[in-house]
Amino acid sequence: MDQPLSLRRPLRPWLATATTVALGIGVAVLVHRGGAAPRPATSAALNPESPPTSVTALGRLEPVGEVITVAPPAASPGGAPARLRQLRVEEGDRVESGSVIAVLDSQPRLEAAVGEATAQLRLAEARLEVAVADQRREQQVQAARVARLEAEFRTARLEEARHESLFANGAVSASLRDARRLSRETAQAQLAEARAVLRRFQTSPGLPGADGPDVAAARRQREQAGAALVRVLAEREDSLVRAPISGRILSVLTRPGEAIGSEGLVQMGRTEAMQVVAEVYQSDLRRVRLGAPVTITSPALAQPLEGRISRIGALVKRQSLINTDPSANNDSRVVEVQALLSPASSRRAAALSQLQVTARIER
Repeated sequence: MDQPLSLRRPLRPWLATATTVALGIGVAVLVHRGGAAPRPATSAALNPESPPTSVTALGRLEPVGEVITVAPPAASPGGAPARLRQLRVEEGDRVESGSVIAVLDSQPRLEAAVGEATAQLRLAEARLEVAVADQRREQQVQAARVARLEAEFRTARLEEARHESLFANGAVSASLRDARRLSRETAQAQLAEARAVLRRFQTSPGLPGADGPDVAAARRQREQAGAALVRVLAEREDSLVRAPISGRILSVLTRPGEAIGSEGLVQMGRTEAMQVVAEVYQSDLRRVRLGAPVTITSPALAQPLEGRISRIGALVKRQSLINTDPSANNDSRVVEVQALLSPASSRRAAALSQLQVTARIER
């Protein structure tokens, strides 16, 4: 029994020596890698109590005032869809408000109608001039007739007075005196009638009865011709599509020869001032404020764009911009927040309307 115990005792110093060597090697490795153990992470991501410093949302670039779809004023006669005859702009062109950007196929027909209506108006005006000239001549004739009847009335009145004197002296019979009196009364009645007709000719044009029947009819014909011309001029104007605002053509939706449908003719906007419309999750809306700085990024942008929150929407709606991340929630409720870009950023974004971007809104 004593011999086995003596054999185990020499192993104890060797085991202690091996343990000491292993600990020394471990300490050397730790000193070589950094000299100390790593400290606990202190980032905001590992600290749930620290609030996020920004809000990130998908958005799109668009002109201030949004994109306007330009369409013709009305369909062609008969309800048929209007067709495009001529397009005077292309994508990227800058146009001024009121300038003609397209011509419909009804324009040649309406141009001919304007010419015909103009000719009818000129004819009606010529007829009115003739009627007025004829009435003026009639007025002159009537004035001469009044002058003649006044002379006859003066003569008849003198004759009546002379015969009254002769009858009083018994020189003429009562029947002859009565005949002179009748002549004076007849001349007086004719003069009164002639003066009434002359006064009608001389009435001011704005008063009723100023025109004779011919002039009145000619004047009505001229008014009708003028109204017809105004109507066809308005129809011709409808065949010309004008720019409603000053801005840039963003896209062409219809080409010459095609019928213009509900989608419109072109899209345009005021690209000199651009904005980003970000779709902010409704849960993040409380961290968005007016005037907050916004940084806009996209793979299509060489450098980020800068702007500030200018409007916070009041309507919660379904998300329309889709994230390319398959794990992202694409059926969220969002509020549209608009941020006006700085002048320098607006110039860089002028040709990138509807570009999908990522907006980071600082608190």
